[in-house]
Amino acid sequence: MEEYMAQSEMLKFLRKRMKAIFWFTAIVFIGLVIFGWGAGITGRESRGQIDDNLAGKVENHEITYMAYQDAIQREYEQAYSENRNITESEQELIRDRTFYTLVNRYLATREMEEKAIDKTTNALVYQSILRDPPQAITQNPNFRNEDGTFNRQLFETYLRDPNVDWLPIEMMVRGNLPFERLQQLVGTLPITTNMEAQVEYMFRNEKAKGSYIKYDPFVAEDIEVDTSDRAVQAYYEANKEKYRSEGASIVNHALIPIVPTPEDTAEVKVLADTLMAKNNIIEDFEYFAENYSDDAGSKERGGLLVWFGRGQMVAPFEEAAFAADSGEIVGPVLTDFGYHIIYVLDKNGEGEAEQIQAAHILLSIEPSIDTENRAKDLANNLIFEVEDGENFFEVCEALEIDSIGQSAPITNNDPIPYVGYNERIRTMMKEANPGAIENVVVKLRERPLLEGVAVVQLHKRFDKGVPSFIEVRDQVVADLIMDARKNAIIDRARRAGQLMASGSSMAEAAEATGGVFDTTGFVARYDWIEGVGMNPKFTGTLFGIREPGRISLPVALDDGSVYILRLDDKTEFSAEDFNRQVGQIKSEIAQFNRNNAYERWFANLRENAEIIDNRFAEQFAPIDVEETE
Repeated sequence: MEEYMAQSEMLKFLRKRMKAIFWFTAIVFIGLVIFGWGAGITGRESRGQIDDNLAGKVENHEITYMAYQDAIQREYEQAYSENRNITESEQELIRDRTFYTLVNRYLATREMEEKAIDKTTNALVYQSILRDPPQAITQNPNFRNEDGTFNRQLFETYLRDPNVDWLPIEMMVRGNLPFERLQQLVGTLPITTNMEAQVEYMFRNEKAKGSYIKYDPFVAEDIEVDTSDRAVQAYYEANKEKYRSEGASIVNHALIPIVPTPEDTAEVKVLADTLMAKNNIIEDFEYFAENYSDDAGSKERGGLLVWFGRGQMVAPFEEAAFAADSGEIVGPVLTDFGYHIIYVLDKNGEGEAEQIQAAHILLSIEPSIDTENRAKDLANNLIFEVEDGENFFEVCEALEIDSIGQSAPITNNDPIPYVGYNERIRTMMKEANPGAIENVVVKLRERPLLEGVAVVQLHKRFDKGVPSFIEVRDQVVADLIMDARKNAIIDRARRAGQLMASGSSMAEAAEATGGVFDTTGFVARYDWIEGVGMNPKFTGTLFGIREPGRISLPVALDDGSVYILRLDDKTEFSAEDFNRQVGQIKSEIAQFNRNNAYERWFANLRENAEIIDNRFAEQFAPIDVEETE
């Protein structure tokens, strides 16, 4: 087996070192990272008119549509060279990120000219590559050991080999070095202590398992809330600062998920069964992984995954892998990611300490074109009827669109419900007349491998300051009711805690108080938890409980739900493993701190620069209502 893996890695290395496109791909990626810091921060905005042929302007520097489109094209070429599809939701992100990449490039270049940062010599370029190999090298699986760590000795051997063409990497480093020198001028490299490294190690590696009761505020229907004018006015007066903004908008929003149908799932299952039935599936597993797997992170390594233990994989995958013997292939196994064919390569340890090394083929279950079109047609029908004067929520109800709502006041720095940070929708909110409506394809938060169509209508816009009571009355009523519901379920959570202190089980306490009992399995601080999502407040509470068996106080999340948690188990700190990683962790913390200091300085540049984004000026130009009448 070890011979198989060694041959596999060496063959891939020999093949890939001949591919110049690999270097090109990495160079484009790293260049975009350097200039893409802070994308989405618009700085000091201007509403002045500029040439229609310009995508935007930074001070006196013009960003032409040709330069803008060329930069977008380079991102598409990068994806094509990686054999990676760009989804519709990613297209929106690419357009926004590209614009701010061009903004940042100009600001950085201007600063380098003012600080007289010269070009670099060949010796400096070579020393930079040797001292701090770029990600194009360190993240290349062919320069990694079996445990995933960077093989510096192998890298230095090839760096000294005159037969290896390093020119693309040299060009990339030569272009990046001035920006690194700019960083060094802006701030000094922070010193990272062992204590900081240990805290970071714990955040990355410590795992906890817990049980919890969840209380949904919308289940608390047996409460009475005084929504008289006097009560609502009093709530507004007591919470006035809550509604203060630097300028805000309220939007109506709907989400139409593009979810695979049973027919879409069945098609992928047929392919998975066909691969499993291949007589040469074991011998040629690497070939099938490279040519069929949708897991971009492992397919180039023949599907090879890092060693993993219990609680590190989604439940169906983990159960199948641990139930199999070394050398066995199992599947197809269905998870939220798709169908997996799992090849268990090796095992060590026993019980909870058992570890597995495996390779897998992931076959994603994606919606068909017909499924996508049905969702988009539904969104278009909603838009057409609302533009014809129908009520947004009444149309959603008639079209059986369930994921709907009205936002609280959204400022320029707040995410838009379902959408996040999208400059086209944000421009509509800032520039268009109330009633304007747009749609955008987005990633589904609950299932990030899938997409949906978000429809956003501008309901109301507020100027800077505290809006009047009349302007926000509907929102005040909603907040008043939500607070009452939240207080009611907090009381239920407290009663559950009292019941458990008196000897009831957590499941019994949940049933008695109208909550939902569930468990997490072993999770890390930033893991996605089924039914909860990726919520730092939830995991922070779980990890903050000191001893197994102890119960937390009620915890209210931003969506209004309330939890009471119990710590069931927690992994122990491994000094041996920490000592192996401490150097790498320190280096990463120092790099993060250096980038963070640079980004704060860069943010100040943007804040004081006059930046005009002209891309949507015509689309969302305000309409003079009197003239149209």
